[in-house]
Amino acid sequence: MKRFSLCLSVLSWCSTQAQFGPGGVGAAANNVLWLSGDNGVVVAGTAVTNWNDRSGNPNNAASPSVAARPTLIPGALNNYPIISFDGVNDELRVPDAGSLDLQQWDLFFVGADAAPKNNNAWLTKGTSTQPNYGLWSTSTDAMRLPVYDILTLFSNPTTANLATGPSYNFFEYTNTFVFFIFSSRTLNKNGSTFYTDAGPNILQFPATNANPLYIGNAQGAVGWNLNGGISEIIAYNSPINSAQRIIVNNYLSAKYNLPLTSNDLYLQDNFANGDYDHEVAGIGRISSTSLHTDSRGSAVVRINNASSLGNNEFLIWGHNNGVLGSWGSTDLPPGVQGRWFRVWRVNEVSQAGAAIDVGNVDMTFDLVNQGPVTVSDLRLLVDINNNGIFADDAPIAGAVAAGGTLYRFPAVSQLVNNRRFTLGTINSGNTPLPIELISFTAQVENDHTVRLDWSTAAEHDNDHFTVERAQNAVEWDDVVHVPAAGNSTSVMNYSARDHYPLPQLSYYRLRQTDTDGSITHSNAVAVRIDRAANELLIYPDPAHDLVNVEVHPLPDNIAVQLYNDLGQVVKAPVVIEQGSARIDVSALAPGGYVVTVLTDNQVLQKHLLVAH
Repeated sequence: MKRFSLCLSVLSWCSTQAQFGPGGVGAAANNVLWLSGDNGVVVAGTAVTNWNDRSGNPNNAASPSVAARPTLIPGALNNYPIISFDGVNDELRVPDAGSLDLQQWDLFFVGADAAPKNNNAWLTKGTSTQPNYGLWSTSTDAMRLPVYDILTLFSNPTTANLATGPSYNFFEYTNTFVFFIFSSRTLNKNGSTFYTDAGPNILQFPATNANPLYIGNAQGAVGWNLNGGISEIIAYNSPINSAQRIIVNNYLSAKYNLPLTSNDLYLQDNFANGDYDHEVAGIGRISSTSLHTDSRGSAVVRINNASSLGNNEFLIWGHNNGVLGSWGSTDLPPGVQGRWFRVWRVNEVSQAGAAIDVGNVDMTFDLVNQGPVTVSDLRLLVDINNNGIFADDAPIAGAVAAGGTLYRFPAVSQLVNNRRFTLGTINSGNTPLPIELISFTAQVENDHTVRLDWSTAAEHDNDHFTVERAQNAVEWDDVVHVPAAGNSTSVMNYSARDHYPLPQLSYYRLRQTDTDGSITHSNAVAVRIDRAANELLIYPDPAHDLVNVEVHPLPDNIAVQLYNDLGQVVKAPVVIEQGSARIDVSALAPGGYVVTVLTDNQVLQKHLLVAH
């Protein structure tokens, strides 16, 4: 049951290597920031403590205080989350970094305002006395809700250079989300130019400053906060070309179900076409100087080396979010024993949306964590007659090993506009293409335990699971072992609990062990447990046998006593270690008791109910 596809970041700008950024555009060298609500968000409950950069740069955002934490709202936008800012004091900050001191840029946003207000601040790099770039909006007329002037470039507060377009209804938080980009003094909305002017040369503005990048706050100023939500922020350190911009726009449009007003080339995200909304990437060409010929994005499929990619032509693909596994799969051509549940669909079109042919392409699959692979077992499945079924199409052989976990089908000619594709195996024993974990989550409960839930779509020779925990995401300890179903062709749901979680930030991951002893790890998820000062925690309550007693912050020494409802000391076995304790109440009569904890400088008490 090997199982967890990974996204790697590599240095790439030209077409000689696959690009791993949003939509398959850019890598760490030029995609200097990539924050998306579905990746790298750390929460305490629903409060966002950290938002980690997925660009390959360490430009991770964090909230400066508990009161300033925005809220994660899952599934709010086409089943993707948003991060909601309250317009009062919510903000996240990325520490100062040279990669974020930009002299030119392309910035992409997906978000919306909850209400118009003066100085709805999206982000700024720097302060009012030393800015580098920024974006915020103002509402000047309460009768027009909401109305904005967009500040794109500025030098200082007294000589700000406003890119002020005509008044327009930008978006409302409850029903319409849009995204926009701006490069130099051009503002694009939904793929079309909304405003542009001649503006001063951007190099007049400060090239560097030592200040953070503020998200949801302008320059750290009081009252300059965003009242609204953000789902994704993408920053490049120079303008990308027109073909790349079209691809990124289509990636965002599909992911968040946002209609483009121009260059809406990827239509497989529409409901009628099957909602292939996920991890959209593409190649394309406007001219010999504006092109993008090698792309992978965050998914496992890379497409490049189109033999006849012409001007104004694009090939864009996305998938249905099916699992990367084959156990229990059906709809198989003769001779194929299994195929992935994940299916991709393509648009191969001109800039005008007409079907075209970019020629043969190389298709490379990364089979990391997919178990053993015999390259001759692999088959590319293409729905050639476009009827939504693979069983009546001839599988494509000829895969070659491309190094490491990469396997390539060279010069594929069957990839045509509107067709679907996936990967299959003719030998499930040698090349099982096993199932991927559907989900793994960690949630802090009211009693300060951590609930861990995960699901599998199907299992093959799966012996057991082990939940692991780490304080630093490096040194892992076992928390709990859970027996697995072994073999299953249906969805299986599992749950466990960490009764002794670490204080503050910690990480959890799932280790899956097969019957042959081979193991696979899931991606790590993070949780944060915030406890009030001098808090006494007792669980479980009601108690049956063992009671856990903890004090925050952990003192060096504690003494524990148990009293009955008459105020009399009750004798019960107590084990104290590392500032916490466990009381054995299994021999006590049912009823109410008071747990008293004495530390060096305080006495804490809490009621406990014993019920057998």
